[in-house]
Order: sequence, then structure tokens, then C-alpha cells
Amino acid sequence: MQDSRMMVMVAALERDQEAERKVVQEAIVGQGGVSVGMPYPAIPTNYIHKLNLHCMADADYVLLLIGTEYGPLTERGVGYIHTIYAAAQAARKPVLSLIYSGERSVHIDRFEQKRLDGLISSLKNGLIYYWHDADSLRDGIELGLENLFETYPSLGWVKADMQPLYQAMNPQDDKLIWQLRQRISQLEQRLKALKSADTPLVPSFVDDNSPWQARYQCNAFREGRLKPFDGVLTLDLSEVFQWASATLLSPTTETRVRALVASRLHDRVLHSAKKAWSGSHAVSDIRIDQPSFDEFKTRLRALGLISFDYHGRWQLTGEGEVIALRK
Repeated sequence: MQDSRMMVMVAALERDQEAERKVVQEAIVGQGGVSVGMPYPAIPTNYIHKLNLHCMADADYVLLLIGTEYGPLTERGVGYIHTIYAAAQAARKPVLSLIYSGERSVHIDRFEQKRLDGLISSLKNGLIYYWHDADSLRDGIELGLENLFETYPSLGWVKADMQPLYQAMNPQDDKLIWQLRQRISQLEQRLKALKSADTPLVPSFVDDNSPWQARYQCNAFREGRLKPFDGVLTLDLSEVFQWASATLLSPTTETRVRALVASRLHDRVLHSAKKAWSGSHAVSDIRIDQPSFDEFKTRLRALGLISFDYHGRWQLTGEGEVIALRK
């Protein structure tokens, strides 16, 4: 069980965002956080806004869920979501913005659209992810929260019965202890690698030299048109391992590993898309099928190259470091 949890204040609209808010809440809990905040109804209400300001004051991070509407306005003529963003900036709260980029099923008037465009424009200087469906929304939240947690570390919230353990610990001490634990873990891994280097028992890809069939989905673009595209790439397992090995020298979430591998597939996926749909000039949202990715994970684990910590994060074993650092 985690000693602490990160509190994330979610600013969203009540109308037409029920399913999306559920995805957001599930993803936050899945990342070891706590979701707080109440959605804004279509009819302006200062009471809800005051409650959300209290939630934001206690929260470690703020998440803005931006859909197809600007939302209700305060008495000053500014949207409540926009006001929460301004308050978060004033309080120096790290902000993650999730902006809808898909097709709009409901037309909004030009004044509403102008306000929405202005809000989105102001968010582009911060951490943003675009989404168009439940899967891309979930991916954006997981990647965004991971980025927030790493870039803006926070002590989070601790259960009351755990609090005595932290009374004599200030933030500087806690950060130092965390750094020392990380360094100890790295040294232990290197020691294992040095010991393994003296033995002939280091695993190699000779034990598993069959190619990895990476099945994926993506969006291909041609002359302003978008087309979903499925494909499969035949890859050398050792090559894919080398792509991720540098990152895995320290514990890394599975979401980040998956995104890293997908990013390295971009050029090959684009080449396949051009062959399948003549004239394609770009691809985006490359997603590796879960069964294919699970095969990649289990094969590396079977070779003894990776292990998983208590939080499910990936990291190289001592044997994995030997192969990763071998020239």
C-alpha cells in the first residue's frame, strides 16, 4: 500500500461529460491518486464554484477536462473552468489540460466558440494532451499524470494513522531520503550486473530469437482526411529491448514503456500506411494491441531481462543491464 496519495482536483462540466468524468476518475485512482471536485452544471452556481476552490486549495494538482463547450459564466462573464485555471495559476498549482480534438456533434454559437478557443489558446503554454475518444482520453490522463508526478513531485496526502511517522520529516529530508533510496537501488543493480558479468549464465537473445509480431492501430492522414488503420510489424526482439533499455535503468511505468515503443515505431508505421493508402503523409495515435504488448513483456521477463517493483513499474535486472550496456 502506498504511504501517500496525490490529490487531483478535476474541473469539468456536468452536461455531456458524464462518461468522460468516469474515465478521468478511474484513471486517477489507477495512478494512485484521489479525485476531488464537483462538475459545473449548465446553470451558473457560485456555491459549486466555492466548493471547487476549497478542493483546489487542498489538491496537489489540477486537471482541466475541456470538451466541446466553454460552459457557464460567472457574474464577471468568464467561464467557471477558465476561472479555476486562473486560480490554479495564481496558487502555483501544476495544471494538466485534456483538450477534445474530435468531431463536434453539437453546434455552438460563434460567441461560445470564441470563448472556448480563447481558453484553449491560454492553455497551450502548459501541459496539454488531446483526446477524441475514451481510449485516447485514458492514455492522455495516464501520461499526463505521470509527467506531472515526475516534473512536480509532491509529498501527497498521508493517512492519519501514518502521520506520526512523518512529523519530524520536512520536505527537504523526504526528498533526500527518496534520492538515497534510488541511488541504493541503482548501486544494487550495478553490483548484480558486475557479478553476472563474471559468469556464463547471462541470458542472451539466442535463447529467444524469434521475431516479435507487433500489432497496432493508428490514424492515417491524406489531404486533410483521416482513416483508421490497423497493421502488424515484424520486429527483432533484441532491437526493441535496446529502444527501452536506457529508460529502464530506473523504475518506469508500463504506460511510459508502451508510449516509448510506440514512438519508435512511427517511421515504420508511416511507411506501412503509405503502402496501404497511397498518398498518406502522416500517422498519429499509434497504439500497440494489448495482447502483442503482453507478449513483448512476458518474453523479456522469461529471459530474465526485466523485473517489476511493488507498484508494477518496469526495471532492468542485473542481467538486463549487462546486455543493455554490452557494446
